[in-house]
Amino acid sequence: MISSRFNNPRRLLFIACAVAALAVAILSWYAMQTVRSECVVAVSKLSDGNGNTLPDANGRVWSDEELVDRAYEQAVDSGRCDPPRVRWKQWLG
Repeated sequence: MISSRFNNPRRLLFIACAVAALAVAILSWYAMQTVRSECVVAVSKLSDGNGNTLPDANGRVWSDEELVDRAYEQAVDSGRCDPPRVRWKQWLG
């Protein structure tokens, strides 16, 4: 049996519209996220005898993620990889 709070058609319509609006908002947020195209980049780093990463010429130690991001940006700048784009454009092909 349906609960008495759902007997009102206006209330059901309001709940259905609210759920639909929330679903559209979540899908829109997801579709607007930037994604990278498939691209293979090579990354290398130097480490000492204990496995600690050595700093670069400026004294900065780069994390693995920063090295990959930097290599990807260099590949995009040189034209070897496509630039990142919003997800919905990737869905369209």
